[in-house]
Amino acid sequence: MTDITIENIVAYAQISDGLDIKKIAEKSPEFKYNPDEFSGLTLKLDDLKTAVLLLPNGKAICTGAKKINDAEASIKKLVNKIGEIGIKLNKKFKVETQNIIASLDLKKELDLSSISMGLLLENVDYEPKQFPGLIYRMNDIGASLLLFSSGKIICSGTKNIEDASNAIEMMKEKLSSLGVLI
Repeated sequence: MTDITIENIVAYAQISDGLDIKKIAEKSPEFKYNPDEFSGLTLKLDDLKTAVLLLPNGKAICTGAKKINDAEASIKKLVNKIGEIGIKLNKKFKVETQNIIASLDLKKELDLSSISMGLLLENVDYEPKQFPGLIYRMNDIGASLLLFSSGKIICSGTKNIEDASNAIEMMKEKLSSLGVLI
């Protein structure tokens, strides 16, 4: 793996079959609750630099984590906080990664028009008047790559760090075969 940076990990767990969100909000002021904007609760965890959303259907969603362990720890903290106010939750739950966003800076300007011509057209969306980047889909591993003229590559859609890393490495190989990277 080269200089790939994990920007965000989104993970979730089904911690209950259903929750009284309003009751939790009343008993624990740590949760942000604004039913006019969002039907769930939000818990910000400054120590882990994450936010966990709690939905009425019992699903907890963590966002902002840079490590899978941090996403798991965030959901466990949420579960502990709810347990402290006496609300029963599933004893066993599995934290599943939903999406990993990773990036790489090639530190080189890219000619996206030329690159779009060299890549397989069925996997490429490049309409610079609508979006300033080239979108390349790797359907086999579920990744979408955004390439920007600045040389930045963003990978989204994978469920593990290895797939994100592999997708970016495969793009670097494609760019090398096109003569973009030397």
